[in-house]
Amino acid sequence: MDKTLLEKVLDLPPIERVEFAQLILASLEVEDKSVRKAWIKEVEKRINDYKSGKSKLLDFEEVFK
Repeated sequence: MDKTLLEKVLDLPPIERVEFAQLILASLEVEDKSVRKAWIKEVEKRINDYKSGKSKLLDFEEVFK
């Protein structure tokens, strides 16, 4: 994996990292369409929860110290 890409992504604001993750997940070829739809629904729910203040994001560096 290109660490430069990872470093750039980790420098993004939290909501943009979530949106980036959603795009990456959506790009994966998943044989079972119901699993793909469930993941997309979950990611959309998490984005909405964050935007509405219902949940907050944790800093990756803090969580994995």
